[in-house]
Amino acid sequence: MCDINKTKFFYFLMCLAGFLVILLPVGIANLIFGYMLGDSPCTSCWGQRESMIYIGVAALFIVRYGMKGKFLAFLLIATAFGLWQSFNHISGHAHRDLDQGFGLPIFGLHTYFWAEVVFWAVVLLLGVIFAFAPKFGSFEKEMEGASFRKLTKFNLAAMVIVAFIVASNVFQAFVSTGPVPYSGQGDPVRFSLNPKYIIWSDSGWSKSWKSLSFLGKRDVKEPDFAFAPASEKLGIKFDNNTSNAPFANIDENLKIVNETKIDFAKPINTLDYINGEYVVSSKWEVYFLDDNFNNKEDFVLDPYFSATINPIVGIIPYLDNKYILMGSNKTFLRFAKNPNADEALQYADFVKGNDKFEGQGKDLGRGRVDTVRAKFNHILSTTTDGKYMYIATVPNNKDAKTFVISKVSLADRILSGEFTPKAELKEGKTLGDLYITSMTYNDGKIYALSKNHNVIAVINPETESIVKTISYPENITNARSIFFKDDKIQILSYQDGSNILYTLE
Repeated sequence: MCDINKTKFFYFLMCLAGFLVILLPVGIANLIFGYMLGDSPCTSCWGQRESMIYIGVAALFIVRYGMKGKFLAFLLIATAFGLWQSFNHISGHAHRDLDQGFGLPIFGLHTYFWAEVVFWAVVLLLGVIFAFAPKFGSFEKEMEGASFRKLTKFNLAAMVIVAFIVASNVFQAFVSTGPVPYSGQGDPVRFSLNPKYIIWSDSGWSKSWKSLSFLGKRDVKEPDFAFAPASEKLGIKFDNNTSNAPFANIDENLKIVNETKIDFAKPINTLDYINGEYVVSSKWEVYFLDDNFNNKEDFVLDPYFSATINPIVGIIPYLDNKYILMGSNKTFLRFAKNPNADEALQYADFVKGNDKFEGQGKDLGRGRVDTVRAKFNHILSTTTDGKYMYIATVPNNKDAKTFVISKVSLADRILSGEFTPKAELKEGKTLGDLYITSMTYNDGKIYALSKNHNVIAVINPETESIVKTISYPENITNARSIFFKDDKIQILSYQDGSNILYTLE
């Protein structure tokens, strides 16, 4: 095939591609789904439909005005933007249960999924078209010095049909969304030409610009750790004044009966007393200490192997002589001690200590807790009653009101329930005023330690209610852990550069 014929074939393919992109997804959505089935696109669907139109029109501009870099660049940019739009749309629904979705399904898949297929098809088609492209010099030769190309009957028919479909979309968009300042809607009603059922709304603008971020509602700052204070980033001003707590009443006031300064080089993020020894963590390091706080053995976690584990926020006993280590992102590791651990096998989980600890093997390994109400909140605490594991959310820069306790079966590590405890609160207050840095289970109750306002909420998990409120002294300024030892409450605080363990009663 000579270069001129190759060039004409290239333009034929380009015209066919641009025509089909608008005729099939855009035309069917507009003419069949819109006018015949009453489907009305949401804001994201309109955006993806617009990107498809831009792609098709850019292809036809190339057919009319020749192969120019600016048209090709626009076509690629519109395709890339469309891919981002469709991915963004799918991601909002990907977590839903079977057959749950949004809008009309086509072959069992909703329209926003097919938009992703269309944009990838554009990428594929462009690759095929350019595989048949002639030498670049032949594009200018084919133009013969003219400022635009002569159209074939097919070219002209394609452009007329495309113009009709675009105009029809403009009309449908105007009817369903209205003129500026009205905008598209996230949950549009069925399309209708009857003014009685047409809704024009500008509420989308305030939602769009209220919290502009590339991460959207996932732009949540890291929680406050002992080794990394985050008050300013979170927009939370911690205080140690119990009178500012959200509870209507405080039932009991603890007093310090002993104070021990732990000689430990790092800020302790979590501390518990398990199986006759102290279990300590600081970020990704775990230490097992004797009663005199001397180090017996330790390891450093590899947080980025497999399921990424954020800084450690709690360690609980699990089965016989095993433990569950929990990260602030609700990702965990089931691990065990083994002085004869296979160093090579355990290399995956541990940067240090893979010869004494194991995370690979029966009843071991990493996993993630999938929550529902706590999905956009970090946690800083975990405890167990032997059958279930409990985790509690902390407020953040996006959400200062939510407080959810998630109940997770230890048998399969799958969510078994979620609740916000019932409580007697001051008017206008929520449990989001608490900042739970640690929890411990004792005598059928969960003791939730709040660094903020120096209070402990005693929760009955069966009735899902706060049955008692306890205050602790204001001179404990950065409470990180709570546990029982010798039937007395122990609170670890990292303050003034020291780890201090308080015994209270």
